[in-house]
Amino acid sequence: MPAYSPGFRSLDAEHDDLSLDVDGEIPAWLSGSLVRNGPGKFEVGGRRVEHWFDGLAMLHKFRFDGGDVAYSNRFLRTETYRRAVEEGTIASQFATSGSYLDQLKSFLGDPTDNANVNVARVGGDYLALTETPRRVRFDPETLAVRGDLPADDVPGHHVTAHFQRDDRRGETVGYATEFGRTNRYRIYRVPDDPPGPGAGAERVPVASLEVERPAYLHSFALTRRYAVLVEPPFVVNPMRFLLPGSGGFIDNYRWRPERGTRFLVFDRESGELAAERRTAPFFFFHTVNAFDAEGHVVVDLVAYEDADIVENLFMSSVEGEAGRPDSGPELDAAEGELARFRVPVEEGTGTTVERRDRYTGTELPRVAPGARMDRYRFAYGQATAREGQNGLVKVNVETGEATEWWAEGHYAGEPIFVPNPDDAAVPEDRGVVLAPALDTESEQSLLVVLDGETFEELARAQVPHHIPFGFHGEFFPEVVS
Repeated sequence: MPAYSPGFRSLDAEHDDLSLDVDGEIPAWLSGSLVRNGPGKFEVGGRRVEHWFDGLAMLHKFRFDGGDVAYSNRFLRTETYRRAVEEGTIASQFATSGSYLDQLKSFLGDPTDNANVNVARVGGDYLALTETPRRVRFDPETLAVRGDLPADDVPGHHVTAHFQRDDRRGETVGYATEFGRTNRYRIYRVPDDPPGPGAGAERVPVASLEVERPAYLHSFALTRRYAVLVEPPFVVNPMRFLLPGSGGFIDNYRWRPERGTRFLVFDRESGELAAERRTAPFFFFHTVNAFDAEGHVVVDLVAYEDADIVENLFMSSVEGEAGRPDSGPELDAAEGELARFRVPVEEGTGTTVERRDRYTGTELPRVAPGARMDRYRFAYGQATAREGQNGLVKVNVETGEATEWWAEGHYAGEPIFVPNPDDAAVPEDRGVVLAPALDTESEQSLLVVLDGETFEELARAQVPHHIPFGFHGEFFPEVVS
């Protein structure tokens, strides 16, 4: 078994506000909670899920107070979880297929609520999110499920779990893909006003575009003026979803590099398609940041040559069952390229999309909250281009210079920057970076605290067990209990 195998091992233990041992010193100003989402259980009814993205959701909470850290974790007890535990029934998901009836139900309006990808605060609600339209509310103090947000009038079958927050306008922006006789991309916004639980959660349409072959879209970019859908040539004929034996959701998509990759730039005020630009094919999961610049939009993202990364994250691949006896199993996310795309929008700026690569071997990128939608300097990410471990990296996106953190035999996850609220200037690196890591020698996980400026380790908080490799999280300064 590979050294990182505990990252794909189910976790049964749950804790409530467990005090963690801290090695080093956590800044006293750090107050609030980091809540992370990801799979916690990979087996249902004696069957292992097909893909990393399909494990049963578990929330992990690290609460900071005066230099101390308390840890809580809890399975997201949704209907999918109940059926899995009580009936041994596996749900049709990203790459794992249930029964044909379950497959049809999932497509026709009863998708899984296994919201294991991300968390967000929208209006007065804290949400666990996945790529189905189910938005699961949870209590940020206890991590208990509070039911779904009610449905609204924005149709969609496949959605993003990566909302974009615009504090200046007081709104959250997202998109959905609608499959049918007519396929559409739909962009929407969720105004903050009125506040309060259950309020401010109704989606307001912004733009829509008819497409013949929808692409797999995981995230998007937002500037002050535009919403940008980046469409890789990994596309589907939606009729395939209705065929028996078609596998999980993602098994129906095909890589068509001759289509190239499109940048679809929508005006946030009018909803009009302001620009459609095509460039050489690439695949991606995550955008980093975007901003307006002299008649262009600049979009930073983590690019791959093709969609092989999806196949490489099947459980059979990461566990060494994919016919690789010579090399053995690997975590094959190593060649993600932090790339900058300059996309012409306004008349007279041309039609050519310029690309500049900044750093090779990264994923799960983040920026400082105050840097979103503006010209910025620093991106934080997982550093992946080293055999036997993952690290963390801080990249100067203007120069390509990078500062890295590594620990022997450790696999680090998504880093989240938390600004120091006592610093009036609020620069992009004046604060701390928080990231989970798996120590493969002890087979236990920890939370690493790095200095945002120097990227040196300040402290680590030890968890008494492994935490399965997860995806995304958010720091909520208001969640103090």
